[in-house]
Formats: sequence, C-alpha cells, structure tokens
Amino acid sequence: MTSSPTAAAPPTKRARRTQERTEVARSNLIQAATPLFAEQGFDAISVREIEIAADVKRGMLAYHFGDKESLWKEVANTCFEKLNTELNHRFELFKDVSSRERLALIIRFHVRFYDQHPELSRLMSQEARQDSWRIRYLVEHHLKPNVQALKDNVTETLTLSEREFVHWYYIMVSGSATIFSFAPECQLLFGVDPHEEGVVEAHAKMMVAMLLGPDK
Repeated sequence: MTSSPTAAAPPTKRARRTQERTEVARSNLIQAATPLFAEQGFDAISVREIEIAADVKRGMLAYHFGDKESLWKEVANTCFEKLNTELNHRFELFKDVSSRERLALIIRFHVRFYDQHPELSRLMSQEARQDSWRIRYLVEHHLKPNVQALKDNVTETLTLSEREFVHWYYIMVSGSATIFSFAPECQLLFGVDPHEEGVVEAHAKMMVAMLLGPDK
C-alpha cells in the first residue's frame, strides 16, 4: 500500500520573519537607489552609498541583486511598471470615449503621473543624453513598446506623419514632466509649488490645449 502524498508543511514563524526581512531589505534598496540614480546618475553612486541610504548591512546589495547594474535595471523596471500599471487601469475607462477625448486623457495622465513620480523624468534625463547600455535597456524594454502604442493613437487622431510624431512626443514628455522635475527651480523663480492641485490642473489643461489644438 502506497502512502498518500503529504502536503508541504507551512513555513515556521522564524522562516516567515526571515522572508519578510528579506523582502523589506530588497524593497528598501530599490526605494533608496531610485532617487540616487535619478538625481546623481549611475556612475556617481557607489554600492556602499546605496546600502547606507537603504539602512542595510554591507553586502546586502550583492546578496539581493548580484551587482549595481542589476539593481539599476530593477529600479528602471519598477518605475515603468508604475507608469504602465496606472495607464492600463485608465485604458479600461477610455473605451467609450472618442479618440480625441482618449488622447486628452492620456496627456492628462502623463502630467499627473510626473507630478507624483518626478523620479522617472529625472532618471530619463540622466540616461537619455548618452549612448550607454542603460539607455539601450530602457529603449528596448520600456520605451519602444510604450511609444508605439502612443504613436498609433496620436497619428490616427491628429493625422500626423511619423516624423511629425517625433516632435509631438518630445513636446508631450518634456512639457508634462519638466515643471515637476524642476520643482525647486519653479519655486525659487516664480514662487509657485508645481505640486499644488490647482497648478497641476492648470498645467494639464494647457498641455491638452497645446498638443491637441482646436477641434477640427
């Protein structure tokens, strides 16, 4: 008579605590590394500086990610996962609106996303200026898929050529993000906090008006 298979024993409290500490340390490394990479750049930050900012022991970065390059990729993936997750949720609401209204909502989404997550714009500003393995990674794994979907919407709705879309794209991205990425300058120069709700809404309205133009 064969014995019946036994169910795997649930993890002990000690094992659960160890797993939780591991997940917390990994999350802390990503959260600490994100502003460091975004504001100072990959080459300017050492592994030890990231570990100190994350308040983890020496060697934890290598333990969880292997090396700084792999952590940078995880930071980039996390930033774009936030963008894509929030945008995909909104696409569910876009189904029953006109293509022009949908495009206006996409523009508004980008303004509000960069208001809440200026680190993505700052990270892109660090990496887009030079040809490196990092910008190649961003283009291949994140930017190309996102831009293709946006291009289909824009060229069809506004009857733009593919070359014209290039200009539209950079105006949209820089226009949506710069005021939030440059928040300290905006406050010093104009006495305006760009993260105030009224400022965000005014910026979103202006971006829609500029990028869509008059309804034909």
